[in-house]
Amino acid sequence: MKKMILRADDLGFSRAVNYGIYDSVRAGLIRSVGVMVNMDAAVHGVELLKECQGCCFGLHTNFCAGRPVSAPETVPSLVDENGVFHSSSRYRSAEKDFITYEDAMTEIDAQYRRFVELFGRKPAYFEAHAVKSSVMITALEDYAGKHDLLYHAPFAALHVEGLTIPMYLGDIGSPEYDPMRELRNCVASLEEDIPKMYVFHPGYLDQPIMRMSSLTTNRVKETAMLTDPETKAYLETEGICLYSYETIAGERKEIR
Repeated sequence: MKKMILRADDLGFSRAVNYGIYDSVRAGLIRSVGVMVNMDAAVHGVELLKECQGCCFGLHTNFCAGRPVSAPETVPSLVDENGVFHSSSRYRSAEKDFITYEDAMTEIDAQYRRFVELFGRKPAYFEAHAVKSSVMITALEDYAGKHDLLYHAPFAALHVEGLTIPMYLGDIGSPEYDPMRELRNCVASLEEDIPKMYVFHPGYLDQPIMRMSSLTTNRVKETAMLTDPETKAYLETEGICLYSYETIAGERKEIR
């Protein structure tokens, strides 16, 4: 049996992104959704999707878009003079890690608690948005261990109950990005009974996403592909079984 996890990131980034993710989930392919609980559109996104059957939700911990959940003065290394998170470009260009472990843990805990407030339960999985900080990654790992969370390290394989699930990373930053071509390449690389994960960023465009993100039109391309009935038919023809983080973890526990 060939297995895949199709994940959508960035719920809450903007209302347009929320609607793109909602349409992708309703089309039946996306089963796992990462939530940016600090963003202004987070509540809107959660209200849209939280009753969707067969979909699980993770904490897409965010340190580089919008404002922190914590009071900005309590996490000074994470924010600029306006109390806004440093941008991802600031992290990429920094010569050394500029955040403190204490600030990272404070904000991770605040976002975790906000997630529990929104959903009434802990996240099905725990990972992070565009992390480029070794201090932050250490804090994420420590927090996941303390709270017994299914942790998925940034840009890495997922390890769950003795199984390693590799990620397929499409060239989403390219202007020539073709999500259907990349999906076919991913399917062609599958091995029997070894799941592979493909992370998508579906969404439509509005002023907030155009202002805060360099990833724009390729979100729309992914939404079109994920909501196209021919995509679902293709995966069915290929015999692909779609999983979420919850279903794959539950299956592994039964095996073990």
